Amino acid sequence: MEKSMKLYNGATRTLSVIIKALFRVKVIGAENENTIDLKSTIFCANHMSNWDPVILACVTKNPISFMSKAELFKIPVLGGLLKAVGAFPINRGIGDIAAIKTTLELLKNENNICLFPQGKRCLGEKPSSTEVKNGIGLFIGRSKSCVIPVGIYTKDYRVKLFKRVYVVIGKPMAYEDFGFVDNSKEEYKAASDKVFSEICALAERAENGEFEKK
Repeated sequence: MEKSMKLYNGATRTLSVIIKALFRVKVIGAENENTIDLKSTIFCANHMSNWDPVILACVTKNPISFMSKAELFKIPVLGGLLKAVGAFPINRGIGDIAAIKTTLELLKNENNICLFPQGKRCLGEKPSSTEVKNGIGLFIGRSKSCVIPVGIYTKDYRVKLFKRVYVVIGKPMAYEDFGFVDNSKEEYKAASDKVFSEICALAERAENGEFEKK
């Protein structure tokens, strides 16, 4: 893991300048990462494009592990790089028990992870109009982790080169805020909806022009 983090930090430092220039990234709320001891934290964001994990890795202050679709790990060089920086595969569309166990193990060992509640890219769709999966609630309930919601916005929710991308980092949401009692499916759904509602609100603040002159 130490070797992976060195590679992760080196890669993100190198890429950060390029990514911020290519997508004119503007980060709002970076100070919210400093309000807690960031270990075993779940970053949650809306998902527009394959660039989202790269952008988030380059603008957040703390190392984050990402779920990536299993197909990417079969690509020469890219697959090896993903493994080196601590990314892990998930088979979308089926219940991937191995990915769930890996995620919970990472959190148990004080690693931060990033999950996308929509479960897939929603190109050109306003987040509030899309479906949210219950997996986020499951991970919160079982790991008792803190959540940092992140709203990503660009015009028409279509990421393109040299078009401004806003990354709005919200205030941490403590495990206690979700009111878990028995880790039921209903509680998982309620927790997922609560997180995603905050994500949508953050993205909409950027969409409404709140941060254009800041």
